Amino acid sequence: MQTALRPLLRATAIAGLILLSACLEGASEAECGPDALGVSRTLTLTTESRPPYELLKRDEVILTFDDGPAWSRTKRVMKELSKECTRATFFLQGNQAETWPGIAKSIREAGHTVGSHSWDHANLAELPLPEAIENAKHGQSAVSAAIGQETPLFRFPFIATTPELSEAIHAAGLIDVTVTADGADWTDISPEDAVAQILAMLKQHDRRGMVLLHDPFSKSARRTRLLLQSLKAEGYSVVALEQPEG
Repeated sequence: MQTALRPLLRATAIAGLILLSACLEGASEAECGPDALGVSRTLTLTTESRPPYELLKRDEVILTFDDGPAWSRTKRVMKELSKECTRATFFLQGNQAETWPGIAKSIREAGHTVGSHSWDHANLAELPLPEAIENAKHGQSAVSAAIGQETPLFRFPFIATTPELSEAIHAAGLIDVTVTADGADWTDISPEDAVAQILAMLKQHDRRGMVLLHDPFSKSARRTRLLLQSLKAEGYSVVALEQPEG
């Protein structure tokens, strides 16, 4: 009798593991109902595009996360996004992507867009121009290698640049994606206050904007969950950036 039960028990255990894995990864798109935040439309940027903020309509936001990847914390942020069937753009540090290539690639495989955020988060505006450009290109190469695809999207660390540096970055084929609604979540600000600050900044910019949070922090997932809930309650829709060809 015990021998006969073994295949059934094994199959039951495997089914349980599959179900557990699905739960850990968050809801699939098919499981998101009509009330999910989702994605209203997509934008593909080129070096000739206007700044993405200028391409947004009223009540539209683009979600972005900086400074990753960080293994478990980035995965928790992705899970929160998955629950609402929505997408974001992750600007990864080159050294972090080189350390965690698996999670960097999984971000892209989950349907999110990936950009670079320099090699090591140095303030490029304070470096000699050749060194700043080399740092940015080194970061882009590491991120592209990790995800298996060239990505020209780029964000300056600290959102700090100069006209000369911005021009050189553009000449190098990188596309600068800036910020208009910052949650200041690198400080001691609470998740609730970070989300309130983002909502206030969106209202100051005609209810549209480029939202910035960070995925490697201990409260990143909670902030993401609160933000998505608040955006939905306030009637915003999410615009996703398409992964452009490098």
